[in-house]
Amino acid sequence: MLEQIYLSRRNLLTLLNKLDRNLKNPGESRCTLIKQDTEHPTHPSSIVFRVTAIEDEDYYTDRPPGHSKDAPA
Repeated sequence: MLEQIYLSRRNLLTLLNKLDRNLKNPGESRCTLIKQDTEHPTHPSSIVFRVTAIEDEDYYTDRPPGHSKDAPA
């Protein structure tokens, strides 16, 4: 079953901010958002979930990151 989650621009920017803060002060931020909004009137998530941001070099150990058409500007 494919679950649906919604992350707002604010959610994404918050994760990036937490990641940046963690680089400057390791251990200050867990770089994680917990979303529990399964009852939102127009964009409910189908499950309660946790999203954790990690650095590219920690994730992409066996391949280059992403697809070229999706590269950030």
